[in-house]
Amino acid sequence: MKKILFALLLLPFMAAAQKSYTISGKLPALKSPAKAYLVLLKNNAWKEVDSTAVKNGEFQFTGSVDEPQNALIAIRRNGAADSGRQRDTQGFFIENSKITMVGTDSISNAKITGSVADRENREREALMKPVTARIIKIQDEFGKKTADGAYVKSLEERKKAGDSIQKLVATNKQINWKFAESHLNSFMGLYTFNIYVLDSHFEAAKVEPLFNRFSAALKSSPLGLRTAEKIEIGKRRQAGAKATDFTQNDLNDKPFTLSSLRGKYVLVDFWASWCGPCRAENPNVVKAYNELKGKNFEIVGVSLDYPGGKAAWAEAVRKDGLPWIHVSDLKGWKNEVAVMYGINSVPQNILINPQGIIIAKNLRGEDLTAKLKALIK
Repeated sequence: MKKILFALLLLPFMAAAQKSYTISGKLPALKSPAKAYLVLLKNNAWKEVDSTAVKNGEFQFTGSVDEPQNALIAIRRNGAADSGRQRDTQGFFIENSKITMVGTDSISNAKITGSVADRENREREALMKPVTARIIKIQDEFGKKTADGAYVKSLEERKKAGDSIQKLVATNKQINWKFAESHLNSFMGLYTFNIYVLDSHFEAAKVEPLFNRFSAALKSSPLGLRTAEKIEIGKRRQAGAKATDFTQNDLNDKPFTLSSLRGKYVLVDFWASWCGPCRAENPNVVKAYNELKGKNFEIVGVSLDYPGGKAAWAEAVRKDGLPWIHVSDLKGWKNEVAVMYGINSVPQNILINPQGIIIAKNLRGEDLTAKLKALIK
């Protein structure tokens, strides 16, 4: 009886612990008939999850989310399509709290309060804004072309501009690192770490100590578990790791296995026929291959081309003159080898020694050949 009474007493507290969100929008100058739509980012795709009529300039959404996530509110007037000049949206981070959006006649300039994750993310973006503005200014200035398509600035000037942009990108990365480091008990701190510190070229050994400093609750959260998995995958491509074996079909639909090249230096090159930077890098790879192919060296190109893209893949190999081994499962970014190694941008590569150990990664550029010669003994 006492156990039953104790359980009954707990019910109010259990009910209070059930978390949900309430989004209240106020646009008093919005007089025309309109609807508000709540859209969430799920599995890298935007999905409309709720809608309601805007009455007297007000609307409200209620529900719950498992964790803070990207969302947006869209206002459509008179049923107009949400595109072009009719678009009236604002993105934010939704969480289980009371969120208010107050504006005039548009949601795009409404002030959002009540979401800690959203407030912290805007603080982070404000830190990066002046640096990002400088990057855009340089890109605009040095990317100008004449009417016939020629660059206004010289190659030397554009290279110097590129170096400046790389330094500014590094500055933004440092801002994100410091933000994560100063928000170890915050969802947005871990989110920043996951998205911006664990970028496409992160070093697992360097970032893991920072991840370990986050609170136990955050590390055991869904985001924390995804982050830990991302780091573990990153370890597969770091120098000193044993290369994970794989098998995929070549252009002749015959299976090729990486370990069949054990005893050679192997450059595994991730690319795609649709990737402009990859195609621009190919001449450097061809040059390196021609100079090193007789020195116990081979290249395996892993294409991230999409289903139905075999003809484009084969044509790119032919047109760019790439005489090495080529494999793909034609699954685009879901290529199983790319997923295995945590590849989410191309071009990228890893260099494996004759013992099957990764000794370098992301070797490219005009000095690719020299870098490979220095590493291949």
